[in-house]
Parts: sequence; structure tokens; C-alpha cells
Amino acid sequence: MEVSPQLAAERQLTNGGWATLVSARTAIEAKVLVTERMRPLTMGGGQVVHQIGVPYHWGEQGLSTGDSGNDLFGVVMDPNVHIQESKVATCDIRPGRRPRGPALVEFVESRRRAAGVASGLVPPGGRAPVEEAD
Repeated sequence: MEVSPQLAAERQLTNGGWATLVSARTAIEAKVLVTERMRPLTMGGGQVVHQIGVPYHWGEQGLSTGDSGNDLFGVVMDPNVHIQESKVATCDIRPGRRPRGPALVEFVESRRRAAGVASGLVPPGGRAPVEEAD
């Protein structure tokens, strides 16, 4: 993933090191490239918004393997050609590798709670989120 030098300094990311991106859907990990190509945006009120470049075509198989950026997004298909339409999402970035197994689920749930987003857990045999299953 590509990040600006400013974001790298703010989040203690190291060029060539691992970082974890987490959205309301899941978390992925990737190697960090600190580059001037990614520039922070300054909004009207002076708020700084950082951008992160993520190649979203990678996956488990092929010449270049790893977590897929597509996993961060919900499935939104272009109606004409049926390819992934969403290309922008909000996320958090942290240094280091992502958790695995049940720890990944709890990590994502903890970030959802911190962001005020409803649980994404589904009860066994059910389709409703856990908080709606009662």
C-alpha cells in the first residue's frame, strides 16, 4: 500500500514494513511504500485527510500474492459489466501484520465498536447481525 511521508510519520509506518488496513468489513495486510505520490488533502476547515493507495487486484493466487484490497469493500457490481464498482472506502491503518483466525474477527469487531458501526457478526444458522438476533 502507498502512503504519504506525513501519514507514515503519524502512524509510525516504515517503508518496506507491514501495515494493517481495517474497514467495517475486514482487515488486510500489505507492505508499505512511503511515497510523495500520495498527498494529504486539506479540507475547507483545515482538516487533513490522508489517502492510501491499495492495489485491489491481488489475491491468493498468481504471480503476486497477498490479501486483496477488494475484501475491504462491500460487493457493489457495475450493472453493465458486473465488475467491482466501489473503489473508495474509509479505513484505519496501523503498523504491523493483521491478526489471524478468531483474533481477526474480534479485531474487526473492536474497530467497528470504536467507529460506532453496528456489529457484523452473524449468529450460527442465522442471517441477522448478532444484536438483531435476540
